[in-house]
Amino acid sequence: MKKFILSGLYFGGDYTPEHFPRAVMDEDMRLMKQAGVNLATVNVFSWVQLQPNEEAWTFDWLDEVMNTLAENGVGADLGTATASTPAWMAKTYPEILPIDDKGLPYHHGSRQTFNPNSPVYREKSAILVRKLAERYRNHPALCMWHVNNELSQLLNYDYSDITIRKFRAWCQARFGTCEAMNRTWGLHFWGNNIHDWDELMPPMRTAHQVNTSLLLDWKRFTNECYMEVARAEIEILREVTPNVPVTTNFLYEFKNLDYFAWADMLDFISVSSFPDPKVTNHPGEAALSHDMMRGLKDQPFVLLEQAPSQVNWRLANVNKKPGVMRLWSHQGMAHGSDGFLFFQWRASVHGSEKFHSAMVPHIGEDSRVFREMTAFGRELPHLREIVGSDVRADIAMVLDYNTWWTVEFTPGPTALLSYLDNLKAYHYALFEQNLTVDVVPVDRDLSRYKVVIAPLLYMIKPGFKESIERFTASGGVFVTTFFSGVVNEFDEVFHGGYPGPLSELLGVKVEEFEAMKPYVQNRVVVGDDLPGLSGDYDATLWCDILQLHGATPLATFGEDYFKGSPAVTMNEFGKGRAYYIATLPTKDFLKPFLKQLCAEQGVRPVLETPEGVEAVVRSRDGTDYLFVLNHNYEPVEVTLPPGWHFDLLTQIRVEGVVALGPVQTLILKENPT
Repeated sequence: MKKFILSGLYFGGDYTPEHFPRAVMDEDMRLMKQAGVNLATVNVFSWVQLQPNEEAWTFDWLDEVMNTLAENGVGADLGTATASTPAWMAKTYPEILPIDDKGLPYHHGSRQTFNPNSPVYREKSAILVRKLAERYRNHPALCMWHVNNELSQLLNYDYSDITIRKFRAWCQARFGTCEAMNRTWGLHFWGNNIHDWDELMPPMRTAHQVNTSLLLDWKRFTNECYMEVARAEIEILREVTPNVPVTTNFLYEFKNLDYFAWADMLDFISVSSFPDPKVTNHPGEAALSHDMMRGLKDQPFVLLEQAPSQVNWRLANVNKKPGVMRLWSHQGMAHGSDGFLFFQWRASVHGSEKFHSAMVPHIGEDSRVFREMTAFGRELPHLREIVGSDVRADIAMVLDYNTWWTVEFTPGPTALLSYLDNLKAYHYALFEQNLTVDVVPVDRDLSRYKVVIAPLLYMIKPGFKESIERFTASGGVFVTTFFSGVVNEFDEVFHGGYPGPLSELLGVKVEEFEAMKPYVQNRVVVGDDLPGLSGDYDATLWCDILQLHGATPLATFGEDYFKGSPAVTMNEFGKGRAYYIATLPTKDFLKPFLKQLCAEQGVRPVLETPEGVEAVVRSRDGTDYLFVLNHNYEPVEVTLPPGWHFDLLTQIRVEGVVALGPVQTLILKENPT
């Protein structure tokens, strides 16, 4: 996989000067210089400003924006403006409007209100994108292309006749015959078989639950439709401006798209990252997002949107406390981000996002937020040498979007089953111990890792069994959990019970399971078989009853008729070991358990630190950059590794025990010559 490296360390935000009087742009340029801004995202939702009617094109205002940015040393992350269609288009071509699952049309009046399969939308988008590319192909401000925006975030389906016909053709190409599709999807259940392609309907509103295999392939189809939208734009941009990198922004917590399938289309990954800044929010949430984004292409990414302070769309929108914006930006860099952009540069005065925070608030430059932005921007030149370096990880966590989709729309065993929450449980347990993780797809080469963890791997796709068996047999440690190895890639339950193809590797079979009520818990009882652990630990959400087929029990359940049944097992496989965890244990079990497994594989924490202090290393060509981040609101003392280090932020030498203030960061170049 070719690695793309950005030409610099980017800093800036979404910029909409067309929303303000012309004189404001001059003030913006002064403030951007003061803050050290070098990149502005422009033209994301401006289609109607560029094309006020079907015949007219008005580029003069964007020319002025681009020219002004270039004259002031600010680059442009130039949006293709296809995320919001003009009103005239909906009026003249109502077929561009999506249809909901009740057969009712959406109406113009927001963003992303378009049918991704509309030929008119595709045609008009292509004309717009080509005009933009040809007009600005040699413009000195153009740094990168921003395709659409957060595709599929707000509307992730369309049930128009256009899309239904396309879905039928997609299924016909996939299965060949109705009989083959009936058999693969199991449509005989409830008598839903079809005998003519015109009888096939997508999962629209119906009396009861829809066939889950149909739902799964509908999600795959929809993902491909949105990929087509992006690819059509990208092909034009690469044709006209082959040397300008292309990206679009993702959202880690949204499962609407299979981002692993998108990764090869883009030169680099970008993300909109908005963790809740409430004090009780876990700092590992942003770390998981960053590890996911870095894992998509196994290379650095860009924080293309984050909030300077509060957002506007939660129940209560709390501020980022003083220092948190800087800390979370540094955390992004620690996990692989080579750019820090914010939504938005100047606070909006109209519309639904006027109370979303901005780098320049309504009060202007005399504000805490802008002062923090300016101080942050002045530090960034010291960090440029980190751009393009890698994050070191010996641990991989497997994420599969098809599993994420399927396990959550499958009726039963429990509506409380959250795929992301199960990933968080394991990721947070590692994060809190400074054990760095790569988040990878099921088809990634695992040979470079020492530990692979796959929580809730409900679906086993072709090739994964062989891959994980090779990894384990060669000396790796594999950990998986309850409700894994249940179905194949068509959501068909494996014959012979779960964990299906992983049964031999894990040495267990699941005889039965129970999903627990939220107010019910069991216990994981540990004896002498797990070094460093003993006693009882809470078991939540789920209990399996296992049959052992070669595996050794390491812990048992302590309550109900599960009492004495294995809760944690280990099976030796070749030179390695495979672990199965038959419940969702709490963190007090997972942390020491995972730390012990990692230690046995020679994987140790980046740094032993006080609680709430994170440590991550980025490396390149033998040079290490150690990030130490204090997520606490109190000062701490941290013992650094032996030797002396150069703090890139303060430009001073540090060593030994250092004091780290509340929400403060050290970024250390280790033992520089």
